[in-house]
Amino acid sequence: MKLDDEYSEWMCEIKRRYRSAQSRAAVKVNSEQLLFNWQLGRDLVVRKAEERWGSGIVEQVSLDLKSEFPGVKGFSARNLWDMKRWYLFYAEDDQTGRWFEELESSLKLGGQKLRQVAAVAHDDPGGEILRQPVAELGFPVAFGFVPWGHHIAIVRGCGTVEEALFYVS
Repeated sequence: MKLDDEYSEWMCEIKRRYRSAQSRAAVKVNSEQLLFNWQLGRDLVVRKAEERWGSGIVEQVSLDLKSEFPGVKGFSARNLWDMKRWYLFYAEDDQTGRWFEELESSLKLGGQKLRQVAAVAHDDPGGEILRQPVAELGFPVAFGFVPWGHHIAIVRGCGTVEEALFYVS
């Protein structure tokens, strides 16, 4: 067997493509998990869960999810409260829709870039990741590129949606 320069270049390309696929998969998983968190936070608000089922409903939902999905992290009562707080933070501001549109537009036009997006977009020249079908229920695609812990820190530390979106973008 003779391994020449062409083989070495080919192997480098295969390794690059695999790393790129891993990065895209991680972003997609994060986006989907964040969309789930957004929807659950929205459900708790829209269904007026505490009014309807009582003050311990978030804790009950936590117990039920942990029971159904043992070993899955993220279903603590505190995390569910954070999901509700995260959704409410953006939903209660009447300017949020406009700011979300500006954030999405700046990403599509190639202006403002999220650090994580820049790293992944390098391996996603067609912009497939930015076209993920997560712009549901007012959930901005750009949110999918920010880890959950960062979202919570931003919401806890910011007084306005405008300030929060500065840190998201």
